[in-house]
Amino acid sequence: MRTRPVVLTLIAAAALVAAGAVPAGAGQGPDNGRITYGRYNPDRSPSLWVADIDGRHQRQLATETTYFSDWAPDGSRIAFDFESDSGDVHIATVDADGQHRQDLTSAPGVQECPKWSPDGQWITYDAWNPAQAEFSTSIWVMRADGSEARQVTSGGFDVEPVFSPDGRQILFGRITGEDPTGQLEALYVVNTDGSGLREVVPARAGLEHPDWSPDGSWVTFNIGPEYPDAASSGDILAVHPSGLGLHVLRARTDRFAFYKAMWSPDGRQLLLGCFDATAGREGLCTAAAGGGRVRAVHLGGTTEGNWPAWGSAPSP
Repeated sequence: MRTRPVVLTLIAAAALVAAGAVPAGAGQGPDNGRITYGRYNPDRSPSLWVADIDGRHQRQLATETTYFSDWAPDGSRIAFDFESDSGDVHIATVDADGQHRQDLTSAPGVQECPKWSPDGQWITYDAWNPAQAEFSTSIWVMRADGSEARQVTSGGFDVEPVFSPDGRQILFGRITGEDPTGQLEALYVVNTDGSGLREVVPARAGLEHPDWSPDGSWVTFNIGPEYPDAASSGDILAVHPSGLGLHVLRARTDRFAFYKAMWSPDGRQLLLGCFDATAGREGLCTAAAGGGRVRAVHLGGTTEGNWPAWGSAPSP
């Protein structure tokens, strides 16, 4: 449920458009593999872990405080952000077995929320330079080895970028302010060269954590459960990239409030952050993209997790 401190995201009131269920998108992506997530340490700082989708075979991949992670399209490597000893936030990649770590960024400030391009050649992320007069992040891209970094957006407070399935556009959140019901954030898309910027969803209170379905038909986001007065607090919403068809895809239940919905590689399921009101703790859940039962991922005992990502099954 928690959003990392440097990426507090936002949303304002806009009416939901009634629409049918999101299609499962069968055959739109590769087979599903393992997951990564932020597992809470005793001091409540999260570190990066990997596990099977049922919670078995958990393994720690990084000891630093980490939040967001993402899998390379072939399921071979994981990009993640981490806090350095200096307090800056950087991006690294590592094999799924914890080997061959490579730190990609080192500039002062913040480089966070990495997402791979569909061809595995690029990583998009948001970044802040301490030389700026005020704190805000913009969208950047770099090669998967950390080279050729370039800025894509400017003039806004832009966060959590995601490549489109064809690799031509980037979806991201733009923080615009706040109102009595919570922080305000809108959804935008932009071409990877910085052209063609357009709004997909107007600013709403509590909007956060966008993702793009593997078939390109839908983008999803949530309304933060920490904003109880915001419309659809704890719900997952979906909308076409055109901005049409906005609707609640997965409504919160008496037991679970949802956030950080990530599509499975095959487009059939969602991996969700879910606050379990019965147990009183944060965890991970899965659900079919078209509806149906919500299943908790068993992390073990009272273990709590957040910031999920779902990788493809590596090729034989």
